[in-house]
Amino acid sequence: MAIQRWDPMRDLMRLQEKMNSMFDEALSRSVGPEGAAGLGATGWKPPMDLFEEAERYVLRADLPGIAASDVEIQVEDGTLILRGERRLDAGVTRESYLRVERPHGRFSVRISLPPSVDAGSIRAAHSNGVIEVVLPKKKESDPAA
Repeated sequence: MAIQRWDPMRDLMRLQEKMNSMFDEALSRSVGPEGAAGLGATGWKPPMDLFEEAERYVLRADLPGIAASDVEIQVEDGTLILRGERRLDAGVTRESYLRVERPHGRFSVRISLPPSVDAGSIRAAHSNGVIEVVLPKKKESDPAA
């Protein structure tokens, strides 16, 4: 363990980050079907996995109950943008909810892509509530050619 000089500001910043995280989580579960986004906060983010294989990267996002038509995938300036919206159940009013744990409203996720991604060959599929985005790597050019 390294010896560090005590810095009260560093400790206060850590405490503030923890408090912000706790408030964000509490708001997303308790302010109703619109989630924290209804209060002008940043909304919610779906759980995701991102992994690398020899010739591609793969992103999987859990979006149960969200139609593929409510999800948008873009590549802009080397950044993958995944955004969409989970809508309220048709015919159910906000006042009729007794408990809300699933986030509702808009979400947006930005992921910086490495230069090795072939942005023109990205493809996505929606199956069983999971969006899978395949990010192929660029083919390495043959230096002898």
